[in-house]
Amino acid sequence: MSRDNTDLPPLPAADQVGPEVCIIVRLYLAVIDDLPLEQVQLLNSHIVTCTACSEELRMLGQATRLVSSSANSAPSPRVDKAIRPMIENQPTPQRPVAAFRPMPRRTRTRRLAWIVGELLAAALVLALIASTHFFGLFGGSSAPQGFVLPTSLSWSQYVLFHSETRTGSHGEVYQVESYHDLGTGTMHVETKMDEELDVVAVSDDHDTLGMDMIHHVAEMGAHQWSVDDSMFNLDTLRHDLLTRSDVYLGTATFQGKAVYRIRSKDGFIILLDRQYLPVNLLHAGTGKPMYATLQFIPASQVSSSMWNMSVPQGFHMGTLPAKP
Repeated sequence: MSRDNTDLPPLPAADQVGPEVCIIVRLYLAVIDDLPLEQVQLLNSHIVTCTACSEELRMLGQATRLVSSSANSAPSPRVDKAIRPMIENQPTPQRPVAAFRPMPRRTRTRRLAWIVGELLAAALVLALIASTHFFGLFGGSSAPQGFVLPTSLSWSQYVLFHSETRTGSHGEVYQVESYHDLGTGTMHVETKMDEELDVVAVSDDHDTLGMDMIHHVAEMGAHQWSVDDSMFNLDTLRHDLLTRSDVYLGTATFQGKAVYRIRSKDGFIILLDRQYLPVNLLHAGTGKPMYATLQFIPASQVSSSMWNMSVPQGFHMGTLPAKP
């Protein structure tokens, strides 16, 4: 199908609402796979706030998948061969001999195939209606589909900062603060526990320098003091949304801010703001936020000394304490 949609009325702006808007939006939903990204984003902004249009898109998606997965409805020669004797053996109404004109075999075969084809087509339509109703009640998700991240979106100009409170293997409570340059991949992680522990780990693509800030001990290869930020990989998130490994759940409000909700394949709920920047992660079981604080800071506002992997003066090489 061509992307020329000049026959459709103009797509309403994101802030327009009302029944007439929904009518136009649903025209575009029928051809959403053929629309340019800008129009898909406009549709996204509407369907995330309109339950009726979200349901319309879900039903269209189910119908499309059902029809595309259906086999060719043309009757096979075996079906034709099995049905023809049944028809030919039916008693023929008595008519005057002069009015009886046998139907040519070729015509009869074509008519039989046409009848079977019509019956199969009707059965397909009924199956489509029944399946759509069934999946809508029992197997389908009411979450809107078609959510996409803008192709121009980038996080590489930011430093991701987050802080969290963790509990160690023996019940110790400690804090972790992390700075992650999403453009270069370098990280600065500090782990503290009262006055007993203060370890800073600075890492790049090759190594991790760990520093015990209390005892002035440094150790290379201290990867265990880093953190896992794989949930904030934009390319992975984009891919998982397209392949439906991650599922868009709709919008919500988090700490007074409107957010998009995405359930990751790992079970976490990813919260994005309206600029598509992460706001927090929610634990799958409890729904509680993972981080006490999460911010995207422009990289230009973060000192380059944060990424310094030189052993500080006064430190000696040794072994860091065990991680809680």
